[in-house]
Amino acid sequence: MTIHKELDIDLKKCTDEQIKNVAKLTAYHSNVLLRNQELTKDDYARILALWGDKTQHHAWYEDPDHHQIQYVTNRAMPELGGKRGIFPRGELEWHCNGTLALDPEDCVTLYCVVPTKDRCDTIFLNGVEAYKDLPNDVKDKIENSMLMITNDLRSFHRSDFPHLITRTEQPRILNANRAYTISEDQVTPEEAQDLHNIQGRNRGEGSSIYQEMMRRKKEFSIEGARWKYTFKKLVHKHTVTGQKGLYFPFLNVAGFHDIPKDEWKELYDFLVEHYLKYQYSHDWKAGDLMLFDQTQALHKRQPFPEVKGEQQDRLLWRGIFYYDGIQ
Repeated sequence: MTIHKELDIDLKKCTDEQIKNVAKLTAYHSNVLLRNQELTKDDYARILALWGDKTQHHAWYEDPDHHQIQYVTNRAMPELGGKRGIFPRGELEWHCNGTLALDPEDCVTLYCVVPTKDRCDTIFLNGVEAYKDLPNDVKDKIENSMLMITNDLRSFHRSDFPHLITRTEQPRILNANRAYTISEDQVTPEEAQDLHNIQGRNRGEGSSIYQEMMRRKKEFSIEGARWKYTFKKLVHKHTVTGQKGLYFPFLNVAGFHDIPKDEWKELYDFLVEHYLKYQYSHDWKAGDLMLFDQTQALHKRQPFPEVKGEQQDRLLWRGIFYYDGIQ
């Protein structure tokens, strides 16, 4: 069982084609680690552009001169006008990129510029390995199941994104934990709006994902209902590899469409317990670069360690891309 793959290479010495192949490996291995990289912002932005990230995201946590780079930090950054980056406080529970979004990016990268003095791991799951080891009867049961994914914040149910499915079922998420709560992060109203707006990002109305999400809206929405969901397949067939894996952001799951409601909790608890066996915990060092798939994996961050009540600083550079850019 392999949860992640480690590569002993220096990206600055690689050809453009070799750099693109590193991103392709992420599709096959879910989590790919490269240590001892020495990247400037120019280097990192160029690499992310090779992996397909050419879009400006228009969010406060984006570097003004290198739009591919997003700051994940609890530091006040001069580049951001003294603001901190995205997710600057506390613990990030299990999640993936854009769980509620129309067409989120397929892969996330994190490059460690400054680690905390004491250990503060990011933990990565592998949904491909977890799916492989499921009992056959469970595989059969969930093969075509749609997850009912939602948020229990009132503001989410006021959203008007075109892909959201309206249902009569109230959003009773099957877990008491939450991946992340904006109100606990002391973001400004403008920053909260940035985080809200990115849920509608997509590659355009001509993309297959956009069209499929609109088809689901038409099929599953109930006219006049008020509660909003996205429906996404629990068993995801990877667009690059064709291999099956779990897409299971379980802290946003309220139910399983086409599975009887009285079976939801037992199935949910079994899948969560099973999935959590397939994890790798990474202790960040300066120069570490991790690429991790968002269509068949999850990740979480431990709380920042504190000294005399003050959080230790950490600075990561985040990148995102669709696999379209490397195929």
